[in-house]
Amino acid sequence: MKDLKDFKFFQIGLGSMGRRRIRNLLYHGIKSKQIIGFDIQSDRIAEAVKLHGITPVYSFAEGIKKFNPEVFIISTPPNTHWKYFIPAAKNKKHFFVEHPTTDKGYSELKNLMDGSFVGAPSCSMRFYSAVKEIKALLAKKTIGKILSFQYHLGQYLPDWHPWEDYKNVYFSKKETGACREMLPFELIWLTDTLGLKKIKKVDGQTAKLSDLNMTADDYYAAQLSFDNNTRGSVVIDLLARTAFRTLRVIGSKGVLEWEWQKNLIRFFDVKRKTWQDVVLKRGRSEKGYITTEDLYESEVGAFLNAITGKKKYPFTFQENHQFIKTLFALEKSSKSGKTILL
Repeated sequence: MKDLKDFKFFQIGLGSMGRRRIRNLLYHGIKSKQIIGFDIQSDRIAEAVKLHGITPVYSFAEGIKKFNPEVFIISTPPNTHWKYFIPAAKNKKHFFVEHPTTDKGYSELKNLMDGSFVGAPSCSMRFYSAVKEIKALLAKKTIGKILSFQYHLGQYLPDWHPWEDYKNVYFSKKETGACREMLPFELIWLTDTLGLKKIKKVDGQTAKLSDLNMTADDYYAAQLSFDNNTRGSVVIDLLARTAFRTLRVIGSKGVLEWEWQKNLIRFFDVKRKTWQDVVLKRGRSEKGYITTEDLYESEVGAFLNAITGKKKYPFTFQENHQFIKTLFALEKSSKSGKTILL
């Protein structure tokens, strides 16, 4: 296996997440001279060069022809991922890709994944310290057997990227809307943390409730049934004027609650009949961001470990496909008013 210093990294997409992935690579000791960057917006290329000293290219084809990079990191709008991961897979290049809103390219990719390269779909929240602590508490049966859960993610869409007009960003568009992106994104860590496997049934609603000037829906609410008879509800909204992730897990011997921005986990123990608090340390955030950098640094670290043969990447496209199908099922249920079987 090659050492990391011998790899050339092709960062495709230099928006918010693309620049974050460059920071993640630099954090792990990758040199700026090893990173090639491309975006369809020339101002983003200029900004990335100014901030991080990477090598610019002005087309995808130029990056391939001039540098023949061994690793692709794909941080483009979610409906365009396939344009880059299919060529990567065909040419046996390692690649990491952000979370999608479509399964376009998945069937072709399945036949290309022969084990000779690493293809890594993002699962960022699985690396978050609070999520890892919740998983450990539940694994110890702190609240007994998990019976049900309620989860709500809320944040006002114009506050996502306050430095740019939300109307011009992919997350305000119908196909790539933030609710469509975040429902499966949250399910990736929720199911893993709660030890849930297969989603069997989906019903719920999607809607446009606000007067935000966009084509995307701003409210998604799903009722989920799992193969072990656990039930869960997930709400994603782009309406809340303060950002929150709120989780409540109902167990046979207690209740666990988590509130993201309070950095606090609480669980109720039936035997003691008291609430126990687990206070979490807040990580470092970049200016203008609410989310902390540590989970993304850990995620890229896991990808780097995979491409150097140190440890297998902990999430697959096959797993991710289930959550994209759950998104599609919710939208179908909203239109039909029926429960959708998966």
